[in-house]
Amino acid sequence: MALWSGVVATLLTVIVALVIVLLRLALLREERRWQAFVAQWRPRLLSLVIEPSTAPLPALPAGERRRFLRLWVYLHESVRGEAAERLNNAARSLGLDRFARSLLAGGSRPARLQAVLALGHLRDPAAWEALHRLAGLRDPLLSINAARALVQIDPLRAAETLTPAVLQRDDWDVARLAAFMADARDAFALMLARHLPGLRPSRLPRALRLARALRANLPPPSLHRLLQQRTEPAVVCELLPLLHGPEWHDGVLQALQHPHAGVRAQALRAMASIAVPADLPRLSALLQDADADVRLASAHVLVDLPFLGEPDLRALAAPGTPAHDALRHAIAQREWGGEAR
Repeated sequence: MALWSGVVATLLTVIVALVIVLLRLALLREERRWQAFVAQWRPRLLSLVIEPSTAPLPALPAGERRRFLRLWVYLHESVRGEAAERLNNAARSLGLDRFARSLLAGGSRPARLQAVLALGHLRDPAAWEALHRLAGLRDPLLSINAARALVQIDPLRAAETLTPAVLQRDDWDVARLAAFMADARDAFALMLARHLPGLRPSRLPRALRLARALRANLPPPSLHRLLQQRTEPAVVCELLPLLHGPEWHDGVLQALQHPHAGVRAQALRAMASIAVPADLPRLSALLQDADADVRLASAHVLVDLPFLGEPDLRALAAPGTPAHDALRHAIAQREWGGEAR
């Protein structure tokens, strides 16, 4: 019995080793084919990008379409304008739009992802419904790229269609969303403004963070309503950076008294561009705050005020106190080039 167990174990080990070797050989073979394909087709595509009068591309064998799609998507990510349109025309002439749509329905996950990227670059309206379904999947990578493709195809329609998901899906990174939603900034800002009144408090910080990332101008009445009605620290912290201009002075000044230290610090940063000399007592009082971040934020605001000189700053805090240390730190940062605060 022990002998047969040893034989079986040895056979299994040999089989596993053979499978690993075969997989490795297959990967090496595919890599050689890929390199050969790139050597053949990359110069043709680059020539197409650079020279509008380039001759049409030769026929593409069916077995090479996946490789072409991979190379085409890679090159497309680095071109814009007329060069991108020439790449699009070349892909359509080879039937790559139809091939990419077929991959959405029946391809592997990597193939579907590549098809999503390609159809977005092609701005293919025929793929809208399939891409919309993919955007609803729980797969974060596939779904957010499908959302990007929808924005590329029809920014205004995408703003109306995607905004509810954008506000609810925490697995969609806000910075990534803002990067590809920029072409429809005004449309998304309008949709955000429409959705703000009905959002649960837990969803408001994400909506405001997205508005900030988009540099979207939300309607002042919506912001006023939030500033008056919402006291949750997470909401107020995301709201304050959106308040620009003297009309927000009193509301921001009031936030300096918020019980949450993070809100006080954010309110100080918002005061930097709207403070007036009469605010000096309120701003300097926060040099004595119990929270170190608030003291430092207060020091930075005071140091940047145009109506305060260094002697005035040094008179605000006695040497050896935490307030004095915060001021020294802020002054040193200003003198050494204003590092990130």
